[in-house]
Amino acid sequence: MSNIESMFEDIFEVVSNRSSVAVAKSESMEAMDSKRMDESFRNLPSGPQEEFLLQDKIRPIFGKAGVNKSPIGTHPDFIYLEGTTTTQYHYVCTIFVDIKGSTRLSLLYPLDFVYKFKNAVIQTCVEIIRSFDGYVHRLMGDAVMAFFGSSSTEKENAIADAINCSVTLRAILEESIKPWMERQGLDAKDFGFRVGCDFGNDEDVLWGNFGYRNVGEVSATGLPVDMASKLQGLAGKNQTMLGQGLLDFVNWPEKYSKIKTRGRENEIENLLVVTPNITDLDGNALNYRMKQLSYEKSLEFSALPRSFRENICGSLVKDHTEIDYKCFTVIDGEKKEYISASGFLEPNVSLVFEVQSRTNNRLRFPLKVVFRKTNHGPATPKDERDVEQEGVVKHLHKNRISQYNRSYSPISKVELSEATLYRGLHTMKCEVYDSNGVLHFRDWIGVMIK
Repeated sequence: MSNIESMFEDIFEVVSNRSSVAVAKSESMEAMDSKRMDESFRNLPSGPQEEFLLQDKIRPIFGKAGVNKSPIGTHPDFIYLEGTTTTQYHYVCTIFVDIKGSTRLSLLYPLDFVYKFKNAVIQTCVEIIRSFDGYVHRLMGDAVMAFFGSSSTEKENAIADAINCSVTLRAILEESIKPWMERQGLDAKDFGFRVGCDFGNDEDVLWGNFGYRNVGEVSATGLPVDMASKLQGLAGKNQTMLGQGLLDFVNWPEKYSKIKTRGRENEIENLLVVTPNITDLDGNALNYRMKQLSYEKSLEFSALPRSFRENICGSLVKDHTEIDYKCFTVIDGEKKEYISASGFLEPNVSLVFEVQSRTNNRLRFPLKVVFRKTNHGPATPKDERDVEQEGVVKHLHKNRISQYNRSYSPISKVELSEATLYRGLHTMKCEVYDSNGVLHFRDWIGVMIK
């Protein structure tokens, strides 16, 4: 079992071992044998420290150091607003996460187990959000509200974090939580998440203290904040809906989003705007646009482990233990790894895409490496916008260490130089074929540009 597949199991073990609630035993249960479940509770091994368990696994994957220890409640940038009538305009990216299908669990299983399970799921959501530098604002029953962004975070990077968070939430739901439920004999068919996500710029979001000093909270208000909640309500099971504010601000590519539809067969309706479609004082419809995040396509360039993504994406992503693919920025002569779609780069930054393979294996050299870039966004010239470009071909050879040493160098490497230019998300696909034309490797790196 991979690290990601075992993530929820680890969390649940910790919750179970820390719980002191007495188990109400029932001799006869249609959906689950409580004696068996009680036994599994008692026999679960002690897990590691629960609060930062997932962060320790997720943050390094996306190039984030340490852990996010921010508490629930007031965003740290706006603590000074507590108990005052002062307000501040400041951007934010908001997400609402709703756990779907958890209410029915109370009809099927002992409340002790339902509590432990729900708490483990909520903790998983909290830690995934904090893994991407999000601030958990509020827990509302089976829902979580969180903010991304701060005075020290670039606006674009707050959006990158929110989208990576949404993709990771679904990945852990489908590849860790649901398999765990099935192994336990639990009914998982209706269980899932719904996520709404939107961005509001500085002039669109106002922070202030709501309520009274002792019965209140500091929160954000504005159309994009409200829309995140509505988008969550419009999301399908295990889907993320993106709002107009986010889509427009970073020129999110159509390739990585879908139009939400409803209906069946010949009665399919495209849902282009948030419904109900509210109007202004003059009766003009807002027509606030929305799109559904394309999970499968977004996994192509996600920084989640390649072998993990291959299991989900099938033949789209192809991993090989002997081949690696990375991207680096080169700024003032300093070469630094850029993790795929982990944040937005400034324009005119030099990039190096690097592929390397170990040579002590059964691969048939020389290996043909094909790089294919795709640029998106309105700033991209029309003739190449959203179009995969003709491939640039390089070759990996088995090279002798020297004329005196007949052994081969252990690593063969090729590089492709590029540079950041157009605002938005762009990708560089890499495919590696052996000398017989057999495809052994395929992956994408997403490059985000301010």
